[in-house]
Amino acid sequence: MKDETPDYYRMRARAECEAALNASCPEARHAHAELARAYQHLAEIGELEQRGELPPGKVTTLTDALRDRDDAERGGHAPKPPRTTGDSAGAV
Repeated sequence: MKDETPDYYRMRARAECEAALNASCPEARHAHAELARAYQHLAEIGELEQRGELPPGKVTTLTDALRDRDDAERGGHAPKPPRTTGDSAGAV
């Protein structure tokens, strides 16, 4: 959450709920309902951050850590090669 406030996310959640009600097919209703839930979660996270009950960026850090853990458990991605600097890159 950068510049958006919990009020912004609540407003977006309401708009997505309305869009879900007005959607013309089940897939669109489902998509709008999912977006509404996501915006509501963002609003709740923002409120916790504003009250000081959740350090800013903590949720992002947790999700990154969980994704890294899951990748490692599944064999993960190949490790990134070490960074090289200068003209030594590619030298034999």
